[in-house]
Formats: sequence, C-alpha cells, structure tokens
Amino acid sequence: GGTCNAADTPQYPNKPIRFIVTFAPGGGTDVFARAIAQKLTEKWGQPIIVDNRAGGNGNIGTDTVAKSPADGYTILLTTNATIVINPHLYKVGYDPVRDFAPISQVATLPFALLVHPTLPVKSVAELIAYAKAKPGSLSFGSSGGGGGAHLGGEMPKTMAKIDMTHVPYKGAAPALVALLGNEVQFMFVSILTATPLIESNRVRIIAVSGLKRSPSYPNVPAVAETPGLAGFETDLWYGMLAPAKTDPRIVDQIYRETKRHLDSAEFKNRFEPTGTQMVGSSPAEFAQTIKKDLAKWAEVIRVSGAKIE
Repeated sequence: GGTCNAADTPQYPNKPIRFIVTFAPGGGTDVFARAIAQKLTEKWGQPIIVDNRAGGNGNIGTDTVAKSPADGYTILLTTNATIVINPHLYKVGYDPVRDFAPISQVATLPFALLVHPTLPVKSVAELIAYAKAKPGSLSFGSSGGGGGAHLGGEMPKTMAKIDMTHVPYKGAAPALVALLGNEVQFMFVSILTATPLIESNRVRIIAVSGLKRSPSYPNVPAVAETPGLAGFETDLWYGMLAPAKTDPRIVDQIYRETKRHLDSAEFKNRFEPTGTQMVGSSPAEFAQTIKKDLAKWAEVIRVSGAKIE
C-alpha cells in the first residue's frame, strides 16, 4: 500500500536492463516479457532488452541469471519448469531457492490438451482407448523435457499404463508446428499459446489441465474428470526473479511497477480471455509459492517415475 516513490533507489535504473527469457520467441514467457518490458521502458526511460536464451528446457537462461551480477540489470522471466520442476529431473547448475531473489509470480494458467484434427478422439478417455488399441503408435510433443507440458503427458501414461513416445522441442512454438504437421499427435500447451489455433480449428482441444474447467472454455472438461485420472493437475506459471543478493529496494521497485500493469484493465483484457489469471504476487508470497511447488512436483515426479532421457 501507500509507499511513495521516494523509496525508489534514486539511481535505478540508469542504464538498459536485460530480461532473460528462458524460451524461444512466440511462447507465453516471451509474450509476457515483451508486454512488461514495454511498460517498464515507458516508465523508467531506460530500454529493456528481451534476450531469448532457449535450450535445456529453460535451464540455460535460468543458469545465466543465477550467475549474473546482482545489480538489478539482469532479470529472469521463466516458467515453473525451471524453478520448481527441472531441479528434480536434471543436474542443474543453479539452486532454485538459494540463487534467486523472487520478484513476482506474474500469471498462472492451465495447459490445453490439444490433438491433431485427424486423430479420431474427442475426449481423454477416447485418447487413452486409442493409445491402448495401438500401443506405441502415438507421440506427444512438449515445449521441453521436464516441463509441466511433458509431465502432463507422462501422467496419463503412468496413471492409465499406456505406451507412447514423448518428443521434446525447444519451446511451445516449434512443438506446435510439429503438432500441426502431425509429427506428434497430441500435446499439452499453455492455453495462452493455444487459443489462436483452437479458434481457427487447426487443432482440437479435448481437455484442460487444471483441477477445474477454465472459464474461457466452460464446455471443455478438466483431465481430472476422466475416470481413472481423478486428481490430475498440472499448471503453468510465469515468474520474474533477480539474482540472489539483489538490493531488496530494487526488487521491490520492479515488483511494484510490474504489479501496477498486471492489475491494469489493459493487461486483464488482453490476457484473461485466454484463460490466464494475472497474479502479481509480492516477493515474499512468490517465495512461498516456490517452496510449496518444489515439494508438490517432487511428489508428482516420484509417483510418475518420469525421467529425462
């Protein structure tokens, strides 16, 4: 509440800021990074450069920021994949808690479960039946090994004991190209990225990955409604983090200015119709979410037996 701008670190920012985005252009992380960068640039009069460092399912960009100077000029925009999921699956060069100062959880949204329009399935139950009838014939794509999209595909595989192949890509955009080309037959992808393809009927949405239905697609069931898959949930969140030991006043300044835009009608009108929920949590709240989610995903991964090939 009522803090005035006098609390801003007077000299920050006095040079360009880099937003390191952990996935390729065109995915949700990139979309949010560019939207926020534009607003902060207008407010602070310093250019904010969006630097896409795709690869390693986001681990490369995340590692870059962990090892960057803690001066407020290198900021990470990433998803829950690199902060709360990957550390359980990969040998990562960073500690998700020790190496970062959380700024804000920007937004959260479910994945859409999409199938290629030629696949003769209209529900998750039909998808499972098809996979059981033709073992090994189905492949599913993801924006990278280990993300919520990959684990989303692994969970029905484990829960329903079906045989199918996972194909990781370097981000959602190349994975969707593969789905459109029928190289993979289905995938979980952020509802934000999927919306234009669903609306143009280039893919079929058969479920959403939250525990409940999405307000944007009230007629589309949650995966958890499928017999045998009760409790199924995987979601995607986007967050901003600074290197650990960044001045808390700088962290707070970035958080407050970002939150102002996340709360704005402009952002809500732009993103909420796609099923995205704007969050804008404080650094302390975001730190709690990270702790809670690290524990949640450790358990999901243990139960699913998911491994990175």
